Amino acid sequence: MRRGVVRIAAIVAGTALIAGCATSPAPPISATALAGARSFNLFTVYWAGPRVDGIALTQADGLGDYVPPIGVSMYYGNCLHQSVLKLGGCTLPLKITTVLYVPHSNRSLGQRRWIRLHGVPALIFNHGDEAELYTDMMEVDVIGATPKLTLDGARKLTTFNRSPTAAWPAFPPPQYTPGVSLRQLAARNAGASGASGTVNPPGDLQPSVTPSR
Repeated sequence: MRRGVVRIAAIVAGTALIAGCATSPAPPISATALAGARSFNLFTVYWAGPRVDGIALTQADGLGDYVPPIGVSMYYGNCLHQSVLKLGGCTLPLKITTVLYVPHSNRSLGQRRWIRLHGVPALIFNHGDEAELYTDMMEVDVIGATPKLTLDGARKLTTFNRSPTAAWPAFPPPQYTPGVSLRQLAARNAGASGASGTVNPPGDLQPSVTPSR
């Protein structure tokens, strides 16, 4: 329920930024707006560059737009059609959101598969239209109009507001166990003896390693 509310709020907040998207193409983001968004410094934000499959970045959240449960989003392209949620928003070809990770179970996502992108675990679900990539203390959500666009966006991900270094690479390993809820963490930390210990994901949550392009 929490994730559903956050997802709806994110759609409302993001699509409100795309002015006139229902009647005319949205222009690429301006250099001024891009520089303003890049000044966000609370955590690493990810994007897929100025274009993905020919679709331009049209808006980017900045510090003034930041709401912790929603994160920071990059918006690509123009509205494809009115949102099925009928909240006055629209569906974009591609949206990439970086948010501080909160422990949660992925079981409600239905059919899903683990892959490895940029050297870190990622989850593909919603018939391939959505991906979640897990790195450092963040989760990067990629939502595309098609599975190809989603995967292309996920494969092109790179840091937006900092330059990677050898000491601080673009995609550090996650400092948490992906796909495990707070209740699961508490139960597994307690253990048979009641003592806390190292948290490792159960077998069904272990990501399978597949080569990234």
